[in-house]
Amino acid sequence: MDIYVQSEIGVCSEFLPKQKTPISVVISPLRVEGEEKHLKIISGCNMWRNCENANCYFSAAARTKIKC
Repeated sequence: MDIYVQSEIGVCSEFLPKQKTPISVVISPLRVEGEEKHLKIISGCNMWRNCENANCYFSAAARTKIKC
């Protein structure tokens, strides 16, 4: 089975709480988790370092450190 993933370019209107104009963001796959039959693709945002929205799934996913 082949699985293809790609980045998605879009607009984020919740980047900064007081910002009135939306900004462009790129949501990209960061890692794959799971087992052989169930896979979960974790994606993150390219603006995660500057994001002030604590509830944003994409910026939080990029902030999560991977333990080796």
